[in-house]
Amino acid sequence: MNLKKYSVFILLLFITHSIIGQINNINDVIIKTEKLKMLTQRLAKNYIMKGILPNDPKIKKQLEEDNELFTNNLLELTENALNEEIEIEFQKLNLSWMLMNRILQQKYDGASAVKVIKYAEKMKNEINVIRSMISKTTKLKSVQLLGISAEGNTLSQQLILYYMAYKAKLRYNEIPDRFEQTRAKLYEIIKILLEQSQYDPDLKTDEGIQMYVEMIKGDYDKQRKNITLKSKVHPKTANMIINKMSENFELLTNIIYEKFN
Repeated sequence: MNLKKYSVFILLLFITHSIIGQINNINDVIIKTEKLKMLTQRLAKNYIMKGILPNDPKIKKQLEEDNELFTNNLLELTENALNEEIEIEFQKLNLSWMLMNRILQQKYDGASAVKVIKYAEKMKNEINVIRSMISKTTKLKSVQLLGISAEGNTLSQQLILYYMAYKAKLRYNEIPDRFEQTRAKLYEIIKILLEQSQYDPDLKTDEGIQMYVEMIKGDYDKQRKNITLKSKVHPKTANMIINKMSENFELLTNIIYEKFN
């Protein structure tokens, strides 16, 4: 299957899965939970970008869409929690979300942006706790593979979040260290995916998985060269590079989902 035909197929697959969007099994729970984690980072990033590029309507639209998506996914996951303990953790997450969202609705300023980053970090940790609890309810291989791919999407958005925070000159001393830590974790995720796609019997014969892992590796190489805290890459260009990688992670996650369902 050539790249053009496969891309059209995956696009239709992705749209169909997004439209269905309901929780039918443990893999759906994993995907939606990991989506929440990614959105915490993307919401924070776009809030900062709103300050860097105040006249860009696309940023405002993305913020509004992600806000609605996060709220809907969190509600759905809470209502379909696998057990009472997990439901309680989702309810705790909702309290953090309410506090973060209150700031997101306000006019941008540097002090608020730092608070948003800290909420994004706090909520990511809260979701990791939930994710661990969900994983303990099953031994399905698909849960592990979906989690790895989706984590790459989160780390992509986390990387560009700290990049934007640095460019916005926010007063948050941890930014440089967090940026480098995220870059290293992202590289580890890509190495794992490369190895899985080459040696895992369920993945190595899948042309689509091979293709998207290679595309993600190419995206990473591009951002590694062009996106550093000292680089002069324009925020919109940096965001475009990372969003491409993020989209490929999401498409890879959907391919893996379809393979195991």
